[in-house]
Amino acid sequence: MSAKWIVGVWCASCLAGLLFLSFSQLDDFDPESKLSMAITDIEFEQKFISQLQKNHSSIGQSIIHFSDNDCFCETIAQNHIARLSNNMIANGFHNIHININTDPEFAHFVPSTPAVAIVGALEELIYFGPYSEGYGCLRGTGLVDALLPKINSTIVENTILITDAKGCYCKTSTLSI
Repeated sequence: MSAKWIVGVWCASCLAGLLFLSFSQLDDFDPESKLSMAITDIEFEQKFISQLQKNHSSIGQSIIHFSDNDCFCETIAQNHIARLSNNMIANGFHNIHININTDPEFAHFVPSTPAVAIVGALEELIYFGPYSEGYGCLRGTGLVDALLPKINSTIVENTILITDAKGCYCKTSTLSI
């Protein structure tokens, strides 16, 4: 009887340890709240769209993927990103890829990678934030996936800016707004 009890305590201890380690591995998407503060500027969206237009002539009806060469989390999320990209292409959107290392001016807007922005046909910002939250930024925890039905709607809604998310993210190195 005591051996079963010891094994039970050992299993419970292992589970508690794994739970503790798992929660300590989740990072904030906006760790310094700089994006949270920046979006209080009424011109934030226009500044963001203007920066996109400087680098890409046609941003209407696009999904913009922000990446960083050194972010392991992007490798983990690659399948989800590919599925989302294919879904958006099937709905008439085109992909734009922006590497924060190549285009460091976007680090002023993007607090962590992987991140995504969705711009509508009228060049309005629909969504900006992480692809998803939780471990590995997997498809089942997708923040963007829940928006897909609304994205192709003719109803104009407010922009969704996600700053409060925990998951596998890599902080951009030159963020200052």
